[in-house]
Amino acid sequence: MLRRLKRLLYTSRKNFIIYLITIVLFILSFSLFSLSLIKLTGIETLARILIIFFVILYGMLYAYKGYLYMVNKNKVKFIFLTFLTFIISLILLIVFYVFNTVYGEIDNLMEKDNTIYTGYLISLKETEKIKKAGIIDNEDDVEGYKIAKDIIKNKKLDIELKNYSSYEDMLYDLYNGVIEGAFVQSNYLAYFSSNDVDNIFHDIESKTKIVYKQSLKEKNNDLGLKNNKTLKEPFTLLLLGVDSTEDTMDAASSFNGDTLMLVTFNPHTLNATVFSIPRDLYVPIHCRKGKEAKINSSSAGGVTCVIDTIKDLTGIDVDYYAKINFKGVVDLVEALGGIDVDVTFKFCEQDSNRSFANMICLDKGFQHLNGEETLAYARHRHSLPGGDLQRIQNQQLIVEALAKRLMTLNTLTDFKDILGSISKNVVTNLSREQILSSYNILKDVVINLLKDNVAITAEKAYLEVYDLRVYNPGSNTYSAALGYYDKSLDDIVQMMRINLEKESAKPIKEFSFDANNVYEVKVAGKGLKGEIKDEMVPDFTGKMVSEVEDWASNHNIEVNIEYATSENGKYNPEIEVGLIASQNIKANSSIKNVSSITVYINSVTE
Repeated sequence: MLRRLKRLLYTSRKNFIIYLITIVLFILSFSLFSLSLIKLTGIETLARILIIFFVILYGMLYAYKGYLYMVNKNKVKFIFLTFLTFIISLILLIVFYVFNTVYGEIDNLMEKDNTIYTGYLISLKETEKIKKAGIIDNEDDVEGYKIAKDIIKNKKLDIELKNYSSYEDMLYDLYNGVIEGAFVQSNYLAYFSSNDVDNIFHDIESKTKIVYKQSLKEKNNDLGLKNNKTLKEPFTLLLLGVDSTEDTMDAASSFNGDTLMLVTFNPHTLNATVFSIPRDLYVPIHCRKGKEAKINSSSAGGVTCVIDTIKDLTGIDVDYYAKINFKGVVDLVEALGGIDVDVTFKFCEQDSNRSFANMICLDKGFQHLNGEETLAYARHRHSLPGGDLQRIQNQQLIVEALAKRLMTLNTLTDFKDILGSISKNVVTNLSREQILSSYNILKDVVINLLKDNVAITAEKAYLEVYDLRVYNPGSNTYSAALGYYDKSLDDIVQMMRINLEKESAKPIKEFSFDANNVYEVKVAGKGLKGEIKDEMVPDFTGKMVSEVEDWASNHNIEVNIEYATSENGKYNPEIEVGLIASQNIKANSSIKNVSSITVYINSVTE
């Protein structure tokens, strides 16, 4: 040993420096590589330990053999082993870089501790001075209330405030001159241009202007939705399609929940259930104290309000969610090089910036779509006979096409591009460890597919609905919504509970088969109707009192009868004397909160 050390004195100084640099480079690359492998918690633990062990073993081998070749002046072997070690070090650094990039992109998916909320004071374009402005009466609404108060304080505005329980009522008064200004949320354009009442606000972008804008960085209200549940047990995932005009999710506070899809997955059976919830479903909104409205309006209260509202509707806990920006679909599809979809109808739609100047038009038929065309197909609903229900089916076709295209990725560059587009446009409460653990599910799928030809199966749901024309007392307008049948929803909920192992499946005891009929797989909820759940108050104008009394008796509602005269302003000259001239509860109002109704009978008038 001493002799070998003495030989070191006669060793080439150049070779010795190369030897030291190679060892330092190897130690550095190994350290970074090991750190990146350690972060893969729960994934192939034994394999990771063995890889680290063999890399350490190789490093020790180089340190010993490289030294021997160097001091013994075995130049060829020394150069070869050093070059090999240098290449291995570079590979370790590349692996570290790739892993670190992936970790960074995954971390971008996480809900941030703080988020940026933005609120506006808007007015009609012709308005010169705001004397009276509307403000939402919910103090927990950061954008519509807290920021509104900050704008008033910072801009030293001397204006009268009028409180509103809904933005719809506030904007209706803005349009009709009751107020000159309105404090609204950041998503007001995307929400009201596509979700307006009786099509009143379709021109909101061209008719209004932003007078003041203010942003506020606050603690994220949705942080409490983090879940420590593992993906090794059955779980639920809520997919929220956000129809935003922005191309990132950096400031995702309130949003327009254009698509709601509740998915359950059982890792034991590799079975998934998919329940697409119609955006116009008329339900109690949790964060609005149970006041009924279209379910997509719950998104104004953030993800927390959406999840609480869906839990109230289904009774099922939502474990995880992924908020997906629709505009990011453009980036994703472009990164994939387009997708192949069977377009079921001919249509024209606005582009991703909601501009009519660059309309996207598609013909019917199977075709290759780019990003803008895919988004247009996913958004379009106004010319569809089935409206939003048909759009849901089209969106499912797009999801299937995206999944098929993702399976064809085969280069690292493609993977990085896809991950980059996703990380900009998706936010979730899944942790990095939970996302990485999905690897184990994919591994099980592959193993089962190779062994038993078993793959992931998906059960779809179809909620039977009916049209509702809902009266909005604040704006004195009507809006179209959807009611649902209890039997249909119960069947869907049962399917999801069975998949979550909360309920046992009932065995099928009878089965009939007819060779002349095509066998159809049962779709949960489809064809189950029964009684109408959300009944509306009828229009009793021109009817006899006995009709309202019979109706009220069947619904346990008290009837008050008064006479319509010219003095009290209730007289209706178009209605015969003795018949009902008007009623105090507007027709098509929900009967849920109606305990009494007053009708005015036309009487003789001078």
